Amino acid sequence: MNSQYSAATPSNLTQKQIFRLAEKKAQDLGLLAGGEIEPIIKNLGGKIHYVSVQRWLETQDGSIFVNGPNDFFIFLSNFSSPLRNRFTLAHELGHYFLHSNEGRIRIQAARRGSTKTEWQANWFAAAFLMPQDEFLNTLKKYNNDLDFVAAHFLVSRKAVDVRYDSLLRT
Repeated sequence: MNSQYSAATPSNLTQKQIFRLAEKKAQDLGLLAGGEIEPIIKNLGGKIHYVSVQRWLETQDGSIFVNGPNDFFIFLSNFSSPLRNRFTLAHELGHYFLHSNEGRIRIQAARRGSTKTEWQANWFAAAFLMPQDEFLNTLKKYNNDLDFVAAHFLVSRKAVDVRYDSLLRT
């Protein structure tokens, strides 16, 4: 852990509150289904560093480093798929909004482990990329074909499966 940063700690928000916050942020930032996330990160003051396998392995302490409001950077491997990268970027925005309080807390978030902090960032990413109402309408439009739903939102089938479970099997 880099001593200049605090480790990201869990938010006190519930899963449903995180879903609502993520959907509101996506709407406020103008994200449409399948829309690009990189310009949103840039507009928020973030920088994305696409790095080699070796460099990515050297940055295991964190995927996002938040220096302050509108000042953060994300390490993203250059060997992941575009769909995986979309979810990862949304996940890192979850850390920015939930765990750094939009830069008011100087943090780094590790990319490994299954902690509450990581779950929360995943919940944020799922709702940010696949808002509930549009998800349910898209599901109906494509007769519950989750592959078509994944294509609509430009996310992996696994991401759709998790979102489906969180909305319909809870």
